[in-house]
Amino acid sequence: MDPRRILQKIPSEKRLEDITEKTERSPSIASLFQTLRCLSVPYDKDTSKSQEDAIFDIFKVPGKNEASIGRLLTVIKSFGLRIDDPRFKPMMRKLKQIEKEQEAKLSETTEPKHWRLDKELFKECVAYGAPLIARILQNNLVIPSWHSFVEQIRVLYEECSDIRDGTVATYIPQLARQSPNYWGVSICTVDGQRVSFGDAKVPFCIQSVSKAFNYAIAASDLGADYVHTYVGEEPSGRLFNEICLDSKTDQKHSFAGKPHNPMVNSGAIIITSLIKNTIDMADRFDYVSYSVPIISQLK
Repeated sequence: MDPRRILQKIPSEKRLEDITEKTERSPSIASLFQTLRCLSVPYDKDTSKSQEDAIFDIFKVPGKNEASIGRLLTVIKSFGLRIDDPRFKPMMRKLKQIEKEQEAKLSETTEPKHWRLDKELFKECVAYGAPLIARILQNNLVIPSWHSFVEQIRVLYEECSDIRDGTVATYIPQLARQSPNYWGVSICTVDGQRVSFGDAKVPFCIQSVSKAFNYAIAASDLGADYVHTYVGEEPSGRLFNEICLDSKTDQKHSFAGKPHNPMVNSGAIIITSLIKNTIDMADRFDYVSYSVPIISQLK
């Protein structure tokens, strides 16, 4: 493997110091650097360590053959990920199982931040999420310096909090009912890093955001190839609400006259018409209402 690719995955010295602080340990930066290298290239010829071994070394309790799960969870959350992320579900399920077994033995409950596991149990747990944990510890998520990013967004949020320009849209009753005083920002990256400010949990009428959900439902149910026999996947260059079709011939399906993509109104109408179109309208509405919270991880 090209050494440059390995180095690109290793965090900066400042990030290494942050990880050291969160794990409440004081290994040398060189030692931590070498451990993180094992995360990039497990079982490299220069090391026999697996990713699980390397993760254990980072969270190892000094002088003991056990590691702190609580500190691992703290580091995960410090990068913007949630421990209820579906990708951590198997790991958390295993932790709950171990927790119950240990509680039964000790007849007492232990706070997650104090959880410590011996090496084999620790490795068994983190194995379920090792690839993602390795990316986290390498600072290899889409937004690497998450804390700095969040602070910059916080500053922007606060700077905009006093803006009172504009009016609430009135052309749709549901929009007209919204309070102009609500101000919220919520971010979720493609890697699942999340942060919210202000009134982010206040329900609102999603309007055109529904296009993304409906497209996901249709593509999942019918397959993307089938869906795109009816809707294109190119930008229209026009206003989103202009009802128009693409005059260019589709190279894949050899005909013209499709909406340009699922995100313009004409494409969204077609996408909606494809969803469960063999059942009655009320059941179709219920199906979409049930599916959207699942897609958005609200269920």
